[in-house]
Amino acid sequence: MISRKESKRKLDSLVKQAANSELASIGSVVYRIMEITKDPNSTATDLKETIEVDPPLSAKLLRRANSAQYGIQRDVTSIQEAIVYMGFNAVKELALNLKVGDIFKDVTVVNGYSKKELWKHSLGVAMCAKYIYRREFSEKGDTVYSAGLLHDIGIIVEDQYDHETFMDITSKVANGESSFDEAEKLVQGFDHCRIARDLTRQWQLPPELVACVTYHHQPLRVDPIYAKEAYTLFISDYLCSKFKIGYVGKVCLDDDSFNKCCILMKLDPLCLEIIAEDVSEELAKMEEEEL
Repeated sequence: MISRKESKRKLDSLVKQAANSELASIGSVVYRIMEITKDPNSTATDLKETIEVDPPLSAKLLRRANSAQYGIQRDVTSIQEAIVYMGFNAVKELALNLKVGDIFKDVTVVNGYSKKELWKHSLGVAMCAKYIYRREFSEKGDTVYSAGLLHDIGIIVEDQYDHETFMDITSKVANGESSFDEAEKLVQGFDHCRIARDLTRQWQLPPELVACVTYHHQPLRVDPIYAKEAYTLFISDYLCSKFKIGYVGKVCLDDDSFNKCCILMKLDPLCLEIIAEDVSEELAKMEEEEL
């Protein structure tokens, strides 16, 4: 069993390495896009300027805008044109997907885990959370969408900056010894939620997003002021795990917390399962089109 002191040292080291790596550029883009989203006076120009300072992101977004998916009848040659033809919200969401998705590219499978499958899960959780907000609450759900994309970023940090320990964790999960977060705590004394909390704080992301990623396995512990976002993210993660969307490791569903969150938010589990089915179908279509 690892000591508390050694566990804290390891956690601080992982977060420091991640904060000073290429992951930091993800934090800055997410921060700026969320600032634009929250500001009622923001314009398409603000979004354009945020994207254009990141040339690789700009190039990827333009390639996607010119794909058959959007059916635009003329060549889109600038971010401004992409915003005009695709719409502010579509470009904002796509920019987040492309930027965060950069770190999930590797398709190598080890112990049943791959970054590609973890990205599928993260995207599924984000989409599910967004649909819950839009269909059940008639709200956009921008924060929970971003939180969905980032909720498992701690796993990426473990894989990238302490790969040997990470292989030990995934081996225990693959052998059915424990769930992913149980294996993390056993091997290193903390889980990916704690890494996500410290890293998103370091990036100065909104407190409601930090709360979501921190408590996405323990939603009933969150500060009540952030309950709606945290419960929604937990429900989305639960549904994607139940439907085995992307990498979910050994599935240990917390039915009690799920039922309590549904009751507290007056959500019908059957309606939520329909949303999860829709997300699963949409992701399958995106994979088919290699998007």
